[in-house]
Amino acid sequence: MRKYRIYLETSLINYLYAPDTPEKMRDTWRLWHEIKEEKYDVIISDVVIAEINRCPNDDKKSKMFAELKQIAYTLITAKDNLDAKKLAGDYIANGGLPPRCQVDALHIAVASLADCDIILSWNFKHIVKLRAMRAVEAVNSRELLKNIKILSPTIFLGED
Repeated sequence: MRKYRIYLETSLINYLYAPDTPEKMRDTWRLWHEIKEEKYDVIISDVVIAEINRCPNDDKKSKMFAELKQIAYTLITAKDNLDAKKLAGDYIANGGLPPRCQVDALHIAVASLADCDIILSWNFKHIVKLRAMRAVEAVNSRELLKNIKILSPTIFLGED
């Protein structure tokens, strides 16, 4: 059986250290242990690295980078990727995300172009949202890209 190819959006890594939301932190750690066991092919982008670098809490930032060093992943460059930027713009133009959410759309575009099966995110405001999923499905179908699933770790792990 082929491993799922998963894209880790920044919020997922952020919730490794989010004691104010213990349920999300617990599910994130459950997933992280499976990732450490290399049950999935993991993709992250330079957008994730840039967002972690902007974390105002230096201790949390150090911990997140330390966790990334413990897993196997492929790093995709999005910053200068014109195809990813165009695809992100298409998601926004199709009403999937607000125009101010370029970075969120770019996460989805990078994952789509990297042929990921699933994007894992805790961003319910813009990414893990039916409107975004519908726009991504429509654009990806038109562009002959895989229909990528956008899930929270809880749903991915099979919890209610």
